[in-house]
Amino acid sequence: MKIASRVILLILLVLLVGLFNVGCGIGGGADIRLEGLSLGTVTMEGKPVTGLPSDQINLLLEVSAQSVLVRTSANGTTTLTISPSEATIEIGVNGVSITGVNPEQIKVEWAIAHQD
Repeated sequence: MKIASRVILLILLVLLVGLFNVGCGIGGGADIRLEGLSLGTVTMEGKPVTGLPSDQINLLLEVSAQSVLVRTSANGTTTLTISPSEATIEIGVNGVSITGVNPEQIKVEWAIAHQD
């Protein structure tokens, strides 16, 4: 009987710790969302692609973000460094550059204006 109760207590403890980790977002933090990014001219094999819903996209970066350091250089480039993941987003005149993020951590959606 003592062994069975200890096993049940251990299972409950593991479940509680798991629920605590999910609820508190350990290793998670804020979502990083970049909205209204322009794709520019989209080409495939040298020919422009037509029929896209929009030339604007939204990006959601699913990285561990507990703090964001923002720096702006003299040439107007803004750099966001996300901690603790150390992902870097550079926004400048030549577009947006993202480093330190795996492809599966980036979600892309079309930025379509909704008609009300």
